[in-house]
Amino acid sequence: MIRAITLDAGFTLLRPDPPVEEVYLREFALDGARGDAAALGSALAKTWREIREKKLVDRYGGPTGERGFWEMFVERARFHFDGGTLTAACFDRLVGHFLRPESWSVFDDVVPALDALEASGFRLAIVSNWDSTLGSLLEAHGLAARFSALLISAAEQSGKPHPEIFRRACARLGVDPAEALHVGDSVEEDWEAARGAGLSALLLDREDRHPEIPERIRTLAELPARAAAAGVAAPVR
Repeated sequence: MIRAITLDAGFTLLRPDPPVEEVYLREFALDGARGDAAALGSALAKTWREIREKKLVDRYGGPTGERGFWEMFVERARFHFDGGTLTAACFDRLVGHFLRPESWSVFDDVVPALDALEASGFRLAIVSNWDSTLGSLLEAHGLAARFSALLISAAEQSGKPHPEIFRRACARLGVDPAEALHVGDSVEEDWEAARGAGLSALLLDREDRHPEIPERIRTLAELPARAAAAGVAAPVR
């Protein structure tokens, strides 16, 4: 019996607007870089792989903190993009852009879905790999108060796909992992990781990339009915 819902943030509730690739291309071009969106997409993907596989820097704080992580990330992305060197001015422009709430938009299906889940009695939490700015970003978009708990990797010093952040979310919501359903857009960090931690999971597959996964939805509009089918046995106190 599902009594609580945990949700990812990036590309589940919020998306960068304009897209990340467009912003990076614009700012790199001001530093003299030349290349297209495909090359940049490849550079960003390679950088994330390096971080996961080589553990180049502590994503969740560590001695260099959040700024150090993102500076390393953008430096590597620029290098993989065109072999160039990141300038301090370019990095500061990128940081400033993504700190602004207006650089992010909320998907149209988010508020109606949250309204329906709340009306059905589900407790809600965020479980997201993000830096410490996520709380203020959710607040700026009127979403923060809808959640009983915000578990942000930078603050928790733990992140997906590790099971610990899911276990903490369940504890703060007052439910067992078997009583929680997690929803997010990543196969590895959301669908697989939540199931590995003992939660039920739905993959949010907005672009229909994973028809092979049975536990998926194409839009959050589908979530309230899927959650209601699992039911709320009793209010969570």
